[in-house]
Amino acid sequence: MKLPSLKHKTYALLEHGFDGSSYAKLVSGFIVMLIVGNVIAVILESYSPISEKYQHVFHAFNLFSVIVFTIEYLTRVWICTESPEYTSLPSNFARLKYIVSPVAIIDLIAIAPFFLSFILPLDLRYLRMLRMLRLLKLTHYFKGLRLFVSVLKQELPTIGAAMFIMLVLVILSASIMYSVEHTAQPDEFGSIPSAIWWSVVTMTTVGYGDVTPITFLGKLIATFIMLLGVGVVALPAAMLAARFGEELRARKKHLESEVANALQDGVVTLAERDELDELAEELNLSKDALNKLITRRRLAQINVHTCPHCHQSIPAQDKNEQPV
Repeated sequence: MKLPSLKHKTYALLEHGFDGSSYAKLVSGFIVMLIVGNVIAVILESYSPISEKYQHVFHAFNLFSVIVFTIEYLTRVWICTESPEYTSLPSNFARLKYIVSPVAIIDLIAIAPFFLSFILPLDLRYLRMLRMLRLLKLTHYFKGLRLFVSVLKQELPTIGAAMFIMLVLVILSASIMYSVEHTAQPDEFGSIPSAIWWSVVTMTTVGYGDVTPITFLGKLIATFIMLLGVGVVALPAAMLAARFGEELRARKKHLESEVANALQDGVVTLAERDELDELAEELNLSKDALNKLITRRRLAQINVHTCPHCHQSIPAQDKNEQPV
């Protein structure tokens, strides 16, 4: 039996995350805590009394974080060829494809500000803001976030269309309100760009109240715009929620189908189990969910018999059920 290589072990350590071995859980937990620690550090560092007193501590912690995140990034680039998504590609091309993938770009963004600060004179405020982007690295360790990103990517054309309609309605409503309210409120509705602020605040139902129509016609039009905004703004959220549920059901159904194929002979071999584990990982489903699917399928097979005449599958008779 061929022993797993160092690259394969490292891949399992980083990519399996909280669904992997105890060492993988330990590494994932450490990096997640480091990410959260960086966010807390950036928040505290923005408060001058704390920043001035513990400046050397914040600098040392940031340096340590950059070293860890850089090692993690380079390691992920090295082990990406072990991923089922890249195994069929040449090593160099696979690494190049991984480097330009969204998750790798997020990892690069997490460390880039530190190195850019040596080249470009970055403002401290923007540097802190860029460091906050390290929160995006959590997509490696929480499958729900990856699923959300996947759904968002699939629904991007539909959401883009909804956003375009919203943009058109904002501009139209701003133009109408400008023409109606400009004479009565030249300071508040001095131009269409000025009216866009009112339009956005109104259509999103935020309603700050700093700009309001005062004419009868303006109030009447604003009423319809507010009612229209309730439906239009909620549309992208409703589409995402519906698609999210559909995606979860489709992934579970696909995995159930593969589990059924693996259990046709009644036994899941090591090779089949590895394939199912990889598929569950690609579908962002935990190993516990996979184990439950396998158990349910086995129980279903136990409770199903074959008719000796037509060879069709029939449910097993319940022990408490009396024959007719």
